[in-house]
Amino acid sequence: MAKNTTVNQFVQAIAEYINLGKNGTMVLMGQNDAWGKAIIENNELVSIMYGIYRGKDALQQISQLSSIRFMFRPEKKDEVSAQGNKGYANAGSARMSSEEFFAYFDFDFTFFRHGEAPQVTSVKPGNITNTVTAKKILVIDDSAIARKMAANILNDNGYEVVQARDGFDALGKLEHENPDLIMLDLIMPGIDGYKVVDLLKKNKKYQDLPIILVTSKDSLMDKLKGKMSNTDAYITKPFKDEQLLKVIDQLLKK
Repeated sequence: MAKNTTVNQFVQAIAEYINLGKNGTMVLMGQNDAWGKAIIENNELVSIMYGIYRGKDALQQISQLSSIRFMFRPEKKDEVSAQGNKGYANAGSARMSSEEFFAYFDFDFTFFRHGEAPQVTSVKPGNITNTVTAKKILVIDDSAIARKMAANILNDNGYEVVQARDGFDALGKLEHENPDLIMLDLIMPGIDGYKVVDLLKKNKKYQDLPIILVTSKDSLMDKLKGKMSNTDAYITKPFKDEQLLKVIDQLLKK
């Protein structure tokens, strides 16, 4: 995630991505690890949520935040829907139009529409410099279902995901993918999780790469072995979304 930024900068970032014709999701994180997302599609903001709040209720909560961390996750190929705003049609109570969004924050978006800087004294004109490239996570698991479940959680929270079906596949992808963190299943054919950890920690290039060991084994002995395996974290299946995201956030902040 980006460094802490003001609410005004978040609003300006939304304006700039719309103006650039980008399609995707702006993921935001506020106090107490509450998170939300604003969906941009076909040069419009179509919906917004924050925590349990949707639409205009979400705006009220966001406006009260003293700081926001945010990042933009583009849709694949950044394609514009030929059928109009699909996201708007499926937004439900989170539905929000660009006009409503910018009016709530007293932001004159018409200047962006004409390629000019915004005339709002509380917002600095120019490009947003606080947004960053999404952190990349390598998910290693021999179960396609487990990989997909993890990928869905991570993608929905602004992370880029690379999947590997086993240890051999992962070692082959490490060189060109350069992940920021690894989520590693313990029990896999060929090279198990412990062996993958051992290989990475002995390699100077990857020895500082955070690794979360994931397993269905939940006995005391397994937990002790996991914690002693040079991994940075150890969680058991099934895990809650919040549990995984909290561990990842802690490791990436180190």
